[in-house]
Amino acid sequence: MTELEPQWAPMRDADAKRVWHEVLQPVALQLRESSAFLSAEIVRKVRAEGADLFTEVPDTQEAMSSSEEILRLLAQIILTGADPSRIELPPAFAAMIRGAVWRHVPLSFHTQNYRRAHQDVWQWMFNRVVATAPSSADLVIAVDLLTILLMNFVDRSLMIADQVHEAERNTWLQGAAASRAATIDDVLAGRERDVGAASARARYDLGRHHLGMIAWLDRPSDRHDTLSYLSEVVAGVGRSVGVESSVTHPLGSSAVAGWASGRRPLDADTVARQVLDSSATGLPDGVSLSLGEPGQSLDGFRRSHLEAGHARRVASLMSSEATAVTTYGDVAVLALCTADPEHAARFAARTLGRLAEPDDHAARLAETLSVYLSARRNRAGAAKRLSVHPNTVSYRVRQAEELLGRDIDENSLELRIALSLLPAVGGIDPTRGLDR
Repeated sequence: MTELEPQWAPMRDADAKRVWHEVLQPVALQLRESSAFLSAEIVRKVRAEGADLFTEVPDTQEAMSSSEEILRLLAQIILTGADPSRIELPPAFAAMIRGAVWRHVPLSFHTQNYRRAHQDVWQWMFNRVVATAPSSADLVIAVDLLTILLMNFVDRSLMIADQVHEAERNTWLQGAAASRAATIDDVLAGRERDVGAASARARYDLGRHHLGMIAWLDRPSDRHDTLSYLSEVVAGVGRSVGVESSVTHPLGSSAVAGWASGRRPLDADTVARQVLDSSATGLPDGVSLSLGEPGQSLDGFRRSHLEAGHARRVASLMSSEATAVTTYGDVAVLALCTADPEHAARFAARTLGRLAEPDDHAARLAETLSVYLSARRNRAGAAKRLSVHPNTVSYRVRQAEELLGRDIDENSLELRIALSLLPAVGGIDPTRGLDR
């Protein structure tokens, strides 16, 4: 055996170096020669113990090839006296780790099997060290060196495996996220009409029933994880109502679109009540949510999102009066009428006259008149909703008529629409956008 100078520090002691030459190097030669047989035995043992990764021949061959490369690397380290803490993973093992990411096999599966294989290899080598060591003293030295070397080898291998797995996982996630985002963009733009192809690319079943939603921060935040934070809010809403899956899509830097899907239609009002009424599923402070109406397949996916967008727009216009959750069904008329907010503001100002003036007195009269008309001119019903006396309602309605300058029966439809628009367009200058 050629006299080599070991690079690994524990082997540089005179006795350790001698045992390395006389015991460990001969055993390493046996390991290299037996690597194919031993790797086959290791994989067979893993399969026999119920592991479910190697269910197909290609997987078994991949594992055997990886194991053989690792065993040959280990043998080479011992033969040359290399430092086991400085190794690089063999290509086959790195490829298997990367493949595990794409097959959704957790790294812990490989870690467990790798450590099990380490025990088998240590036992195999221990038996041969016992047979090779010329004395009990040399046996102790050889076993100590072998144990420490294998521990460093395994620790280094698993550390690199973790790095490879994490890097590949990030690549996979970025690729999956990019593919999903592009697919959702295509569906929302009407460019994608194949539900099967879109589902495969998005990794989300687009053929099911969907409930579109948008979650956003209603005030500026210095959070660095805003989009992931809002995505978790959407996922939490989905879990709270028992949906089978959910998906999110970024909308700028402080809002995300989301969809919850199931085999049966979801009711937006039920979801809204559950989110608002339950402390467990309530929205975090500062987060608002809008919901579209449920829809099915690609058209329903797109339509529900568009409706959630309209509901969000109305909620933003009515920021001072909006609740944390706004459903499209509750604001559909407002959404229709405020598609052009400046036009809506001019309509409200022209229809309501002085009743649209931005002061508390006019606002109180407008609110009373709106509730009174919604209650079908029932003074008692309006008074109950406003928590005032019926006579107060009558008095305020007369005052509102004076500000209007006409009877409330005149152009009553326009009047009701204008009153409903007022909270949403009250802060908009009705002259903005007009030629001066």
